[in-house]
Amino acid sequence: MTTDTHLVFEGPDTLIWWKESGIPTVPLKNTIDGRTLLSIASAYYPEIRCCHGDNPWEGGVVHRLDNLTKGLVLIARNQKAYDALMQQQKKDMIVKEYRAKTSSGRSLEEGFEPFPQYPITEGPVRVTSYFRSFGKGGKSVRPVAAAVRHMKGKVYTTEIIPEGEEEFLCTITRGFRHQIRSHLAWAGHPILGDVQYGGIESEDFGLEAISISYIEPCSGRKLTITI
Repeated sequence: MTTDTHLVFEGPDTLIWWKESGIPTVPLKNTIDGRTLLSIASAYYPEIRCCHGDNPWEGGVVHRLDNLTKGLVLIARNQKAYDALMQQQKKDMIVKEYRAKTSSGRSLEEGFEPFPQYPITEGPVRVTSYFRSFGKGGKSVRPVAAAVRHMKGKVYTTEIIPEGEEEFLCTITRGFRHQIRSHLAWAGHPILGDVQYGGIESEDFGLEAISISYIEPCSGRKLTITI
């Protein structure tokens, strides 16, 4: 896999781009654009800046990856496609798969409830929780499964399948910020390089979005793009 951000799939009303680790998916509000996935993609497909939801500076980007996470991002090429894809996302119809490289044992304990399930290395498991902001400035999140006072909003699920001693395939639909990172840390397997969630330092951040499935708005056919 190349480390350069690049186009993976071009459809009549959607694009799939692979984002490298270390760059934002979209700019922050009221900031100079700088180097983001949106700025790179819109240099070739300027129409993606003309469609958006509540945040016009995010263009046609349907979902975001954390700065450190690499992999596939879905982008709409027109407003009609964007609106249709956002409806799919709200109905949990857009399915995203990630490959996670982890390290055993969690050194980060603060704010985590006891993990309520069996070890994720023993077989497929569905990890389900609410989430709450945690730490200074709410820069991290923590899963909530038992603390009633924090059970607010939507319940989020990560399906986890072991692929090796320290590798997992994680599947989500509509995701919460840091969902996979937090769920894996909760289970005692923080992502390699994810020091924010107790992972071992590494030059390579061990989370990559490798597949995305959705209904193409213009044709109604189901597409699955995998690398």
